[in-house]
This record gives sequence, C-alpha cells and structure tokens, in this order.
Amino acid sequence: MLKGEPVTIKRPVETYDEAKDLVVTWTDVPLENVLFGRPTDEQRDEVMRLYSVEVSYTLGIPKAYTASLRGCEVFRLRDGKTYRIVGDPMPLPPELCPTPWNREAQAVNVDG
Repeated sequence: MLKGEPVTIKRPVETYDEAKDLVVTWTDVPLENVLFGRPTDEQRDEVMRLYSVEVSYTLGIPKAYTASLRGCEVFRLRDGKTYRIVGDPMPLPPELCPTPWNREAQAVNVDG
C-alpha cells in the first residue's frame, strides 16, 4: 500500500497596507500523506509549454485537503526544500478516485 509523507502547505494571504501596497503573508497548514513522484515527459512538456517552468515533482494530494492550491507552496520535511504549485490543480470526481488521493499537482523547486 502506498504511503505519503508529511508536508507543510504554505498558503498565501494577500492584504493591503495603508499605502494600498500589496502585502503577502503565509499561513502554514500541516498535511499528512502527500505522494511525491517524478513527472512524466508529457507532464513536463505541458507545464513547460503553459508556464515556462521545469517540473520537479508530481504530487498526489489527499482527499482530506479540500482548499485551493493556487499560489501555494509545499515545504517538504524530508529534504527541507520548498516547491511551488503550478496552476490551480482541481480534484478528480470521487468515482475516479478509489485511493486516498484525488488531486495531482505539479510542483517546481523554489530556490530562495
């Protein structure tokens, strides 16, 4: 049986200061059982074509996480690195997902 690993989802929160400048802060949401896998050539090509970035991992997101992943980052405890989610991955219909995961997200390595 597959078993994922614990991560921290970093969700952006956008607000504006007195001068109407955008201020982005991050909230951390712990999440268990996230799968990390290497992307296929098709996935790499599609993300490169759409977003001009090189995919580092394809993530299996558990059904328990229902919030949007748009703009989020994933901190992987195992290697201490942060990965940015590409696009806005949507959950698959329940009848197509007999496993604990229902969303596939493409992630790129964030340096700095």
